Amino acid sequence: MNQQAILLEACLNRIDFLTLIKSIHVPLDDEKVRNVSLTFRWLRNNAPDLQDCTKQELLKSGIVEICSWFFDKCFVSEPLNSSIILQFLNNLSINHKSTQHSIFLCFHSKLKKYILSTKHSNLLNSLIMLLYNLCLQNVSFKLDVLRDFYIIKNIMTHWNKKKEIEYCKIFLDSIFSDHKSFELTYTHLPDDSKDQLMNLLSVWLDYYEDIVSFEVMEFIKTDLFISCTIDQITGGVVNVLAKASNISRFHDVIQNYTPLLEKTMDILTVIHEDGKKSSDNEFSRINDLSALFINSDVISHNRYGFKTDIIRLITNMCFNHQNHQNLIRDKDIIPILLECCSFDAKNPVMREWCLLALRNIMSGNQEDYQIFSEDMESHDPAEIEEVI
Repeated sequence: MNQQAILLEACLNRIDFLTLIKSIHVPLDDEKVRNVSLTFRWLRNNAPDLQDCTKQELLKSGIVEICSWFFDKCFVSEPLNSSIILQFLNNLSINHKSTQHSIFLCFHSKLKKYILSTKHSNLLNSLIMLLYNLCLQNVSFKLDVLRDFYIIKNIMTHWNKKKEIEYCKIFLDSIFSDHKSFELTYTHLPDDSKDQLMNLLSVWLDYYEDIVSFEVMEFIKTDLFISCTIDQITGGVVNVLAKASNISRFHDVIQNYTPLLEKTMDILTVIHEDGKKSSDNEFSRINDLSALFINSDVISHNRYGFKTDIIRLITNMCFNHQNHQNLIRDKDIIPILLECCSFDAKNPVMREWCLLALRNIMSGNQEDYQIFSEDMESHDPAEIEEVI
């Protein structure tokens, strides 16, 4: 008898044991629960060694339905044992479409239900692991999952709280690496969850930039920024673009794309003028530093840091780019940047980015330097000292 035949016989013997236990009325005593748990552990550990023909025999024996029964009837309050069942099913399903289909029919609704309700890290990781692998093989199911903002929101929230949940990251990787998945997910999220997704993407740009696809950045640049009005553009979108503009692999998508700079300059011009019109609109300046410490509303303001990131985007797009430097001069952005050097509690580091922007704009560009010098000469020395 060859090794695979021996393994099949051992599996079928354990399935017979599970079938016998299944015929006993629940609840099971502690010893039976322990034996069932050990059985599923053995199946989980040996499933990766099963060949396709062996997996097919296990399917015929009703193993998926047996797993479903134990998951629902015996291990509802046993997250560790539930995780073992899911891990076994995941190992069993690898590269075997019939098994994947059978698991999908029995478990897809359970996966959604428990992802939304469980607080147990191991169980959650196993749930998302199986969900992710089923999505890889079932396009229709994947689309349904990406449209379900409750599931996506829970995955994002759990990753924020417990970054050790491996498959939260793997699932989010799959969204950030594929523009169709990202577009579908973003489109079906409510506004607060859209902000959450963009904040996570910003984290990915910090730590996992190679995961983020060019097409995702293209979608954000075109559909969420250039094609939108100022009211429609969120701080998260601007922050992502500003951050990506300083990453070399996105230079062609972001830094070298002149229409993006033109849109950014238009936005800066409008919000700067709006901020000067009155003291109580969303872009008006708060010049009191203490507001950052005594008024939490400033930090939670929907435009907190917005202007800074606009200037940050301009800064990076002008670095070693003479055409963009010239465009800044032609659009009279230099005087605006000088005015933006004043402190604003809504944009605590805006002054530093303005100074860096001015440096990048004038670097190797004598005409821009001349404009800067003339503008500085027109100001009172006391004003210049206060700004710089």
